[in-house]
Amino acid sequence: MALEPTWLDDAYGDAIGKLDVGLLDRCQTLASVTASVLRTERLRTGRFLDWAGGYGTLTRLMRDRGYDFVHNDPMAENMFAEGHEVADPTTDRYDLVTAFEVLEHLTHPVVSLAPLAASTDRLIATTQILPSPTPGPTDWDYYALESGQHITFYTRASLKKLAHRLGFDGVVTSSLVHLFYRGKLSPLTKAMVRRPAVSYGLGHLASLADRRHSLLMSDHDAVRARLAGESSTR
Repeated sequence: MALEPTWLDDAYGDAIGKLDVGLLDRCQTLASVTASVLRTERLRTGRFLDWAGGYGTLTRLMRDRGYDFVHNDPMAENMFAEGHEVADPTTDRYDLVTAFEVLEHLTHPVVSLAPLAASTDRLIATTQILPSPTPGPTDWDYYALESGQHITFYTRASLKKLAHRLGFDGVVTSSLVHLFYRGKLSPLTKAMVRRPAVSYGLGHLASLADRRHSLLMSDHDAVRARLAGESSTR
């Protein structure tokens, strides 16, 4: 029987833990991984959601590459994707949802993810796979004992069970990146997920081409128009 964590109110005094100094680097890397998956799935013109997206960093990076991402995270301030947040992500359908560095924070993963799983056929998530044999409390940094925010850990077998309980047809796993899916999945997509370093490299190389589709200036113009409208009503 799993124990209920009793320390979460203290652990989440700050939405982003002080140990997470790699947030920006991780978002840069995962933006390239995500772009590679979207390319192999031919989803350039789709609509996408970054769930539990923190400060909105990934959403901004993906929009800068021309992908129509929106953001949701009631626990953190959306600093970089203002105007592109959704209050309830379950009211729409998305071609792909990202949930990066989220699974290990969930007390009840099935309950938390079920409404989200109903909104997409592609859910790409990250969490480090629990080593075997299970390391002791001080033998694995990913326990993040100092923050107390990492409370649920996964094996490849448990991710497959999670996929089944969420109604997905399957999940492709690596040591970090995992793609839950329904329907057909490109063999190239599976290769991208299983080899995150390769998908990062290819996505990074493709970032210059992606810039041709950037939503940066249209987002800028939308903010300018909104600010002008607010000024005219004062």
